[in-house]
Amino acid sequence: MGDLPLLEIEQLIDGIESSDSFLNDLSVADLNGERVSYEIRDLRDTTPMRMDALLMILVQEGSAEISIDYVPYQIEPNMFIILMPTHVVQISRIGKDLRGCMLTVSRSFFDGYDPGAKKNPPMAHYMRVRKNPCTRLTEEESLHMLAQFRNVRDKVRAHDHFFQREALQNALVGLFIEFANISMGKGEMTARPTLSRKEELFEQFLQLLFQHCKEQHVVTFYAEKLFITPQYLSLILKELTGKSANKWIDDALIMEAKILLKAPQATVQQVADLLHFSDQSTFGKFFKKHMGISPMEYRKS
Repeated sequence: MGDLPLLEIEQLIDGIESSDSFLNDLSVADLNGERVSYEIRDLRDTTPMRMDALLMILVQEGSAEISIDYVPYQIEPNMFIILMPTHVVQISRIGKDLRGCMLTVSRSFFDGYDPGAKKNPPMAHYMRVRKNPCTRLTEEESLHMLAQFRNVRDKVRAHDHFFQREALQNALVGLFIEFANISMGKGEMTARPTLSRKEELFEQFLQLLFQHCKEQHVVTFYAEKLFITPQYLSLILKELTGKSANKWIDDALIMEAKILLKAPQATVQQVADLLHFSDQSTFGKFFKKHMGISPMEYRKS
């Protein structure tokens, strides 16, 4: 994985005040909003990010506004944020008063490691919160999780430990267990929220959109997968989110295009091909319609 996970995340949030790292696999950092405070009025102006790493943030003070997989979240004190690989993240506001701890872990860090809990492995518990990236904690719970972060940081700093990697892995599993325990107490790990039929269709649409937006650009495809009419799908989305089905598809395409255009090795033609546009010209017109500039101008900016 090289430096990719840690560098991308530090670019995502520039407010790193101090950090401790274990090789290129793990990093524990303090966040300071004064170093990066900003506000974006139009999310089209922000760069979406997808991280090849696990990211956890414990917010101690201040506020921020972010979008995770197209869903907006208001970030407040005592909030625990989990960003999984494949999550698409956009930041619209970071307050100067934001303070917290951030932990990043590469995908490869747990390779070959089994916590040993056959019935309920900690990672299985942890993965259940994949669709609930932001959890509100009580003051007591927040302090408890802060102690877990500090425990991991202590292991990162224990350079003379003969089994440092294993000690770090155990500390992380302990952190996951403690968070799972807190979530269980809130009912988030044992009960699925009751969804209306429209909400279920919206959730299924999002899953299909994340999976197929690069190659499927028309509402009919998603409606057929859901066994409903395109008109009803747009009606549901408009009612629940204020955006039509076409707008959701276009926004997902633009987000994917911006991510691909950030890769210097990919030509605009290759990006157009990856997103299944008929040709570069059609892609360019689509991009300029939504962003106000051409793909090449966006890349240069």
